[in-house]
Amino acid sequence: MFNLVKWGILSKVLPWTGLFCIVKLGMHWLDFEPWAFDALTGALFSAATFVIALILSGTLTDYRACEGMPSQIANALETIKDTNHTIAARYPDYQPQPLQQALTSVSRSILDWLKDGKEFTVVDDSIDRLNPLLAEILVIDGCAGFVNYIQSEQAKIRSISRQMCGNRDTEFLGAAYVLLWLFLGGSIVALLLIDAERFSENLTVSTFMFTLFVYLLFLIEDLDNPFQYDGKSSVDVGLSPLENVCLKLTIVETPKLE
Repeated sequence: MFNLVKWGILSKVLPWTGLFCIVKLGMHWLDFEPWAFDALTGALFSAATFVIALILSGTLTDYRACEGMPSQIANALETIKDTNHTIAARYPDYQPQPLQQALTSVSRSILDWLKDGKEFTVVDDSIDRLNPLLAEILVIDGCAGFVNYIQSEQAKIRSISRQMCGNRDTEFLGAAYVLLWLFLGGSIVALLLIDAERFSENLTVSTFMFTLFVYLLFLIEDLDNPFQYDGKSSVDVGLSPLENVCLKLTIVETPKLE
């Protein structure tokens, strides 16, 4: 419950909430609250809520699609590792260490690209370095099927990592942010200008609504870039599957048939 990452968005919103309260108090003291809550104001809040829900739904859908990408890459790497050990168990003269070290390099390059902001070319290069090692397996009689299977997993790693790169560099719903900002801006202005019989009630409800609107805006922006890893996001996609498989790949084993 007290995980700081979980509360990260709220910690960014609260200063803006404090500023809103100060402005609201100032406008009340200046007696500058000319609006009353009516059907038109209610329609504005309803429209803002609809726009937020629409964009949040679309962003969550894309985020869910991205959430499984590290696991898919980890599964492909581990599948190649298992195939590599199967070949070593079937053909005692085959040395599996070079391919396993190359797989370790692939996993580490992806983690370095995501976490340390390195160029994506290091990922492409590490995946390409698998090809000469696969050519060595082709020399072994009867291993063409193994190579085809490994290459299909290699293509999966390349495809998913490039999708991750595209998702990281582009916004899912960039044009929709214009509509979102328009309705949120209008709703915040309305919250500042609306008067009520009891100011304490007006201030409390307006503050909660403002906090909700701004929180959802920050949440959507975080969800829109699920591969950020800059210490500012609270909803980055977890990389534990990749980290775990990278650790496994560093343990070089050569299984033999009894």
